[in-house]
Amino acid sequence: MKDCELLLSSWEQILHKLSENNGNVHPIEIGKRATIQEIEAKERELGYQLPPSYKYILQNLGKSLSFYYSFSEDTMIPSEYNEIFSGEINWNIDYLQNLDELADELFEDGEDYGKTLRGKLEFAHAGNGDVYAFDMSVESEEKPVIYWDHEEDTVTYIADSFIDYLLRITELGCIGSEKWQLEYFLSDAGLATTSPSAVKWKQWFESFSETTLNDVKNNIKQLIAFVVYREKVDKKTIEILNKFNKKELFNFCLEELHKKDAFDDQKIICEIIGRVFGVNVEEWVISLWEAKQFTLDERLRSFLTAKCMSKDKGLRLVINFLEQLPNNSIDGYEALSHLKDFQSRKVIEWMEKHVRFPVTEGWDELFLRSNFSWADLERWTSLEEKHEVTVIHALEKYVEEKVANDFHYDILGLPTKSDFTDFLVKLRDKQVLKKRRHPIEDMIQNINIFY
Repeated sequence: MKDCELLLSSWEQILHKLSENNGNVHPIEIGKRATIQEIEAKERELGYQLPPSYKYILQNLGKSLSFYYSFSEDTMIPSEYNEIFSGEINWNIDYLQNLDELADELFEDGEDYGKTLRGKLEFAHAGNGDVYAFDMSVESEEKPVIYWDHEEDTVTYIADSFIDYLLRITELGCIGSEKWQLEYFLSDAGLATTSPSAVKWKQWFESFSETTLNDVKNNIKQLIAFVVYREKVDKKTIEILNKFNKKELFNFCLEELHKKDAFDDQKIICEIIGRVFGVNVEEWVISLWEAKQFTLDERLRSFLTAKCMSKDKGLRLVINFLEQLPNNSIDGYEALSHLKDFQSRKVIEWMEKHVRFPVTEGWDELFLRSNFSWADLERWTSLEEKHEVTVIHALEKYVEEKVANDFHYDILGLPTKSDFTDFLVKLRDKQVLKKRRHPIEDMIQNINIFY
């Protein structure tokens, strides 16, 4: 019984630590303890004798248990463990499954897939659909715990027994059930709790605490690392960044930009530069076009051009770049990635001769992001079908984002509610396809969203 009490105490301490650091915590839920009669009935049903340590836990702790946590977004997990985000343990005697039956079903479908399921007894599953099971083919009273990857149809050894699994995973902080969270600590002998990687993780887990903006506001290095980790540059962050010496901050951002390899990390640094410095670093941005500095992803160069140069001059640079691409026609997603940050009606003018089907692959969103006006709606619905359909889907996105409170742009020059309704009715009646009529009907029914 003491080992059950120790496990339960460790789990409660782990969840308390996460809760204290603003993690998302689902409290421990424990079912009633299993009786010998229940266990024997389940063994007859499955055709297997359950492993001794599993039966011990069922009888002395509970026939079901579950808990889950996820780290706060402000908890800066070391980069070498970047796939770890949560923790979980679960089992339930009622969900035990002899996987021979599933293997047979898959075989009858004419697939070789699932052959590794034979001789396995599922006791839990991961959030992504993978399986935790006992390997019942092993000739010993205790049965090892394995992990079955449903996409690869592969088996990974986790622990020598159920109690061994609980002790190992608990020592590692009960890290999340998916294999990609466990891989840092897997060896041929299962979960390794004394490897260098495991030791470093345990040391971090023991002492970690949530980082707040207030904690790092006076240190450029820590602040930039925090912002990059969170992948969020909000208004409060900009206010704090603006308090630093501009030259020192800009030079540090450039150093970080050179160091970062991942696109998402570079994107955050560029967002900081764009929002803090703006046109004050126009010469540096121009140098990116003139290849006087290191090569930056072209999408990020376009973002900086939109944020740090005069709109007309910057837009000409990006449009010239797009029109010189080797493709015969410009891809909608590519146009979106380069032009959305200009938020300019001049982009809509440029789009007019480049838009093509399928318009839902970037063109409709680019129209939406480019501050379209009532005049644009009138003009585009009088042009070709591709222009009209772009408008329909852009308005559909506009409504969705307005309802979700994600968009605060008012359409310039919108006529009276009655005139706009008439416009939408005529637009709807022109459509032959239901998938185009339905969103327009929704707009008519929810016309107040536009006002």
